[in-house]
Amino acid sequence: MKTRFVLILAAFTLALSFTSCVKDNFDFNKWDKEVEYDASFAGPVVWGDVAFSDAVEMYDSTGLLIENEDGYVSLQYLTNVSSNKVNEIIYLEDQHTEGTINSTLFDFSGFDSTGDTVSYFYTEDMAFTMFNPDAEIDSLALKSGLMNIVGTSSYLHAAKLYVKFPTVVKNGTPFSDVFIFTPGGGTATSLNNDFTGYSIDMTQTAAGFNEIPVEIRLTLFWSGTSDNTGSVSFEADMYEMQYQIMHGYFCENTLFFESDTIDISLFRNDDWQIEDYLFMDPKFKIYYWNSYGVPSQFYFTHLMANSAIDDLDYNIIDYGVGLPIGESNQYDVNFATVVGEEKLDSLKLDRNNSNIADVINKRPKWIQFRAKATTNPDGNDHHNFVIDDSEIAVEVVMELPMWGYIYNWNAWDTTEVDLSDLQGDYNPIERVLVRIDIQNGFPIEAFGQVYFTDENYVVLDSLFYTYEERILAAADVDSDGRVLDYSRKITEIEYVDERLEKLDGCKYVIYGGQASTTDADEGEVVKIYSDYRIKFDIGFEVDLELEGNLDSIQNEFD
Repeated sequence: MKTRFVLILAAFTLALSFTSCVKDNFDFNKWDKEVEYDASFAGPVVWGDVAFSDAVEMYDSTGLLIENEDGYVSLQYLTNVSSNKVNEIIYLEDQHTEGTINSTLFDFSGFDSTGDTVSYFYTEDMAFTMFNPDAEIDSLALKSGLMNIVGTSSYLHAAKLYVKFPTVVKNGTPFSDVFIFTPGGGTATSLNNDFTGYSIDMTQTAAGFNEIPVEIRLTLFWSGTSDNTGSVSFEADMYEMQYQIMHGYFCENTLFFESDTIDISLFRNDDWQIEDYLFMDPKFKIYYWNSYGVPSQFYFTHLMANSAIDDLDYNIIDYGVGLPIGESNQYDVNFATVVGEEKLDSLKLDRNNSNIADVINKRPKWIQFRAKATTNPDGNDHHNFVIDDSEIAVEVVMELPMWGYIYNWNAWDTTEVDLSDLQGDYNPIERVLVRIDIQNGFPIEAFGQVYFTDENYVVLDSLFYTYEERILAAADVDSDGRVLDYSRKITEIEYVDERLEKLDGCKYVIYGGQASTTDADEGEVVKIYSDYRIKFDIGFEVDLELEGNLDSIQNEFD
């Protein structure tokens, strides 16, 4: 409606511009100051042939309008959420081990002169504390980490302590360290050893998981005393570890998804109202991108819609028992089987498996959800793996395919204008006619009206003589709701001098109208396809008359 009014003003402006050109291109000083001039002008203002897909490409930067899998158009609302970061669920604790080698473990026979040595060797298993007591880790590759080892000797002999982690390897070489103690004892340290790039194999102990072997060898060197009592103790700490990849069985863990809301602005716009509508097959779609190498089940703990009609909340989860969506009937999500891959999966609610059609036809203002996923629902499986950025990302889409009907969509708005200068002493416009020829390839009819008011909103005139003027005639459709052929509607809007005078003092334009799909009042459904077109040709005629003293006319236009 706003466009229609602008076109009329454009015609007025063109006419006034012509009189300005007359003034600019003649020397009025050579005339006798009196003139009488009659003329009529006609010409096109706007013409076009626009397909729905072209209009979407030009004006819809949001991507809300799409061509759906069935070939016609859908309106969609979407949001994206992700699960917890993997290192919030599956992480590495700081690890600790310690030991003591007492003199009672040695055989000191023949250990009594310079150059004599005696050694003791043993292997112990360093148990790892896990993020979940039921987790069973086979191996991991470290992205970062540190190790501290501290040894203390109370022997009166010199001593050398060898510590080796045979399954903690970098570039084929196990991590090891050596500590030297002088006669009489003391403390030796090895701090902040960088574990970046090390891999850890936890399958080489009797348990076969969650442990690594540690090899310990202590050698004493005779140092001129027969007192062989004493001990060497040591402590090893692995800390600040971050894995790059981890394999094993991660047991059952719960991944929480952030709560989110899809605002459906179609049903919560204060600028217009819809008396009735029907969407035949709305869809609620969930797309998953899963880089966890872990069997997982996804479910909603909360999935509600709030109606703009009665302001009540409607539960979308509680619908029969056949749909995997709630906690009692969870959905098995595809998961990665090769490190580095990401599996795509999806779940769709439609009119055949849910109450989503009923909910949408209650005009929801929003749909709100919370979700969870659980890992390893079927129990122990040592084929689990995760990498440092694994996640389950979810895109939630509310899709409204344009298959159905809309009855009496109506809207009104007001624009401030100033037409107080239209009626000057020498305004040459006697008549304006705007002709609008529209060939409509959409199954939509529209009616409208424009009111011109003064500063107190008192109506001075209306654009059409009747309360509502049909602007678009709806195209006919076949039994499948597809348009058969164009409809055509020609509208002529004429303003003669008498009506133009009414616009003097106009301060506001109130415009609006209503639209419905083809035979919506009879419940007929239609489909909107992207190749639907609208052709329009808008032209104008302007009658001018110049009469009077040229000095006065020139002063009027200066």
